Amino acid sequence: MNTYQSGTGRLADDLFLIAHDDYSGKAAATSKTLDPALAGALLGELLLDGRIAVTNGQVFVANDRLRKEPVADMILDEIIRRGDGHAVRAWVRFLAPRVRDQIGDRLVSAGWVRRERVRRLNLRTTVRWPGVDPNRAAVPRAVLTTILERSNEPLDTRTAMLAALVRSGGVLRVLNLVDRSAAERIATSRRLLPPGPRDLLDGVDATIAASAVPARH
Repeated sequence: MNTYQSGTGRLADDLFLIAHDDYSGKAAATSKTLDPALAGALLGELLLDGRIAVTNGQVFVANDRLRKEPVADMILDEIIRRGDGHAVRAWVRFLAPRVRDQIGDRLVSAGWVRRERVRRLNLRTTVRWPGVDPNRAAVPRAVLTTILERSNEPLDTRTAMLAALVRSGGVLRVLNLVDRSAAERIATSRRLLPPGPRDLLDGVDATIAASAVPARH
């Protein structure tokens, strides 16, 4: 089995770095697709760590012990407070508006990126997240690309989830995949995931799809 052996060690952090340019810090996708994917990645961290379970598209607390990682602990505490049984889609929608700042600030604290405010021509400001060391910030992208293109071994659960979230978040193109079979490998690996991770990814995709449907008046 091919294991994702490099990067930050956290699912959401790796997705964040893959989705933002190493030098400019600009996101490679719109917030409508990227932010739900990042929210799903934060839930995925809790799932992979055995702190939550996802059953039939609903989120349940599996282990309420805090780990002294502020972002994950804050989300777990909120899940505990609001109770079991809420849909993945509901949690993704709840987390998405703040997720970029939460993950970005975590990476700032860890020395991976900087927070920069950029003023646009319309005088509005936007936040970008350039790498402190662009070569280091590029590692998660390079490693995932290599795994997808140069190995035929099955993906481990974490790598399969990361690859699927990259695709859901609309940033698959930044991997610059040359081998056309790599995209199919992502889809195949997703279908082979256990029910919990697969349900989580389905919830992310359903949230993104819903946001793309124009509201009816």
